This record gives sequence, structure tokens and C-alpha cells, in this order.
Amino acid sequence: MSKPVQAPPFRHIQTFMDKSHGQITFGEIPPIRRAAMAAQGKHVRVSLVGRPNETVHELLQRLDAALDLYIACGSTTDEVLPEIQRRRGSTAD
Repeated sequence: MSKPVQAPPFRHIQTFMDKSHGQITFGEIPPIRRAAMAAQGKHVRVSLVGRPNETVHELLQRLDAALDLYIACGSTTDEVLPEIQRRRGSTAD
């Protein structure tokens, strides 16, 4: 009896890299300490803010899921800009 074939881990990240010639970036985007972004040239397709106590693996899983949405239906995800705006607004008070 053979094992069921499992999809490779992070297959949407792989597809994005193979088909888009895009970039995946992890790191700090001040004032955000941890973020992940997928872009094609200057066009950001997915930007995620690392959650408290979220592991890198969990952030990669969320990036993979968001890229699935982008690849399937062109839906972009932007958590970074709203978070920057939220933080700027809270310091302006």
C-alpha cells in the first residue's frame, strides 16, 4: 500500500519564485520588528507583520497561504501599511 502523495511544503512560495522572478524578503521594516514580503519588482503582492510569539515557520506558512490567494485570484495582502499607519496614529495623540 503506497502513501498518499503530499504537496511539497511552501509550494505557493515555490510557484511564486519560479513563475514571477519575484523576491521574498524577511526582516525589519521600521517600526515593525518582523515582517515578510513577496514582491515583483516594485509591486508588493503580499506583506505580513510577524505576530507576537509567531515562529518563522508559522510566518512562512501564512506567507504561503497569502501567495496561494494571490496566485489563484490576484488578491494581494497588506498587513504592513495599515500597521505603520496605526502606529503613527497612536503616537500622534
